[in-house]
Amino acid sequence: MKYLIFALLLLPAIPSSAGSYFVCTDSSGKKSFQDKPCSESQKQHSQKYETESITSSSGYDYNPLQLADQLGKDNRRRQLDRDIDKSEKKIRDYSRQMDSEIAALKAKKLRANNNIAGAQWETSISGEMTAVTAKYQALMDNERDRLSQLRSQRKDLADN
Repeated sequence: MKYLIFALLLLPAIPSSAGSYFVCTDSSGKKSFQDKPCSESQKQHSQKYETESITSSSGYDYNPLQLADQLGKDNRRRQLDRDIDKSEKKIRDYSRQMDSEIAALKAKKLRANNNIAGAQWETSISGEMTAVTAKYQALMDNERDRLSQLRSQRKDLADN
């Protein structure tokens, strides 16, 4: 009970700010929430909200909206870090798979006889090696592009 009284005594000391947002409902009943008025084809309903800033004992203001924004950025940063790690691992895995397939084809190529049939088989295996290399290079290039985009997003997030 004494905690409730203490909380009620502090309530007037919490500064707050107010604002409003629009709830837009389209013809299918789907709702969207936005800070601008709805289009003419949508039903519009305005809602008001109030945010509070809480001052800690150290004198620092905690604004819930800023805190939520910061938490969102932290979560996005962690997700990008995980995605970057996964992408780097994929590139390493593709490289290992390519090396393994090339090694198997080289071993196969060594078994070719020194005659016309063996020469044709060797040429065929060389074509397979070229195709395997091209396949994995394309996969790794795509993953490197994705990795570059993720790193760019991560850098942009760190700069903000």
